[in-house]
Amino acid sequence: MLVDVVVFDGVDELDVVGPLEVLRRATAIGADVQARLCSRTPVPWVSGSFGMRFQPDGEFKPGEAEVVVVPGGGWVARPDAGAWAEVRRGYWLALLSEAAGAGSVMAGVCTGAMLLAHAGVIGSRRATTHHDARADLAALGATVVAQRVVDEGMVVTCGGVTSGIDLALHLSSRYFGESVAGLIAEGLEYPWFPAVPRLPAED
Repeated sequence: MLVDVVVFDGVDELDVVGPLEVLRRATAIGADVQARLCSRTPVPWVSGSFGMRFQPDGEFKPGEAEVVVVPGGGWVARPDAGAWAEVRRGYWLALLSEAAGAGSVMAGVCTGAMLLAHAGVIGSRRATTHHDARADLAALGATVVAQRVVDEGMVVTCGGVTSGIDLALHLSSRYFGESVAGLIAEGLEYPWFPAVPRLPAED
């Protein structure tokens, strides 16, 4: 299974690194998953909101990955780089909409959910995001719930920053079994509780 974690200038570092480490730990213990970092266009580096630099593994191509993880960052402060800026530019929105239309499961981390909502991916589904952005998400028509992870089948979202770890553990459990996710959580010394109901993936 291929998982693309999209990256852009101003992305929150933990939104990226948390899910990426969980998924790559899944690979290390035998799960059939490849997680890679993808930028919108070929670039040597992407700079995070706190100065960390990421070297993308490749260029994002809608429809290639079975799961697309969309991190956030920089929504509330409205800086020139980050999720807010990417919504204003619009380039990622078309790509994310195309990926969803091609059948990829779309997973929003923190205010990455705002990118998905503006791309028309969430609609009126149940969803969550960082607590400071929930009103913005609701204004776009989503049914906002205060959970760390919300699984609506083809769309999965999670709350702020550290919730990306929960989201990736949930995806690991969903695709590879609860025991795999449990082993990853144990290795991370992370308190994970597999109690997130989900809708069928075909919804």
